[in-house]
Amino acid sequence: MNGQNETKEKESAKLKEKRRKFMEDFRKFIARGNVVDLAVAVVIGAAFNKIVTQFVASLITPILSLILGGLNMNDWKIVLRDAVLAADGTVEKAEIAITYGTLLSVIIDFLITALCVFIIARTYNKIKKQLDQEREKIVARLREDEIAKKAEEEAAAKQKLEEEARIAAEKKALEDRIAAEKLAEEEAAAAEKAAAEEEREIRIASLLEEIRDILSSKAS
Repeated sequence: MNGQNETKEKESAKLKEKRRKFMEDFRKFIARGNVVDLAVAVVIGAAFNKIVTQFVASLITPILSLILGGLNMNDWKIVLRDAVLAADGTVEKAEIAITYGTLLSVIIDFLITALCVFIIARTYNKIKKQLDQEREKIVARLREDEIAKKAEEEAAAKQKLEEEARIAAEKKALEDRIAAEKLAEEEAAAAEKAAAEEEREIRIASLLEEIRDILSSKAS
């Protein structure tokens, strides 16, 4: 019993999984844009066909019937064999005829439908062409703006680099001048110190010479 229950549960789970997979695939199929567009086109086409058929039946056919002496287009036919009637008036053998009037009505329906579709498609193509041209103009304008913006950014970057190079050169020149001035000051200070040292040595030598002269005079 337990084995049978487990088998039934497995089969039920498999069936539920198949149903879930089927519904998921169906949802994905319905969600596709081309399927929805096709469904809309079929519905609109069917409604449009009814409009054209009614237009032909209500307007074109009466006008043609009036022009042709009041005959209904659907009654236009070539009888190949007349109907055979019984004594009581019932039809024993049906009439055999080529109903070209109905065919002409269908052809007129088709031609009007094709003309309407052609006009709609032609109008759509014109509008689409204009929209494509406008889009191309916008894309070209955006591309030109992007190129101009990129050129401006490159010019600004180049100007910034030139400004940084100029500032760096001025800074280096200032540092070199400061270093030269400092070196000149150090050299001048060293020269002054050397001159002062030389003058001190001269004074010391002169003083020693005077002391020697005094000692010599005393000794004599």
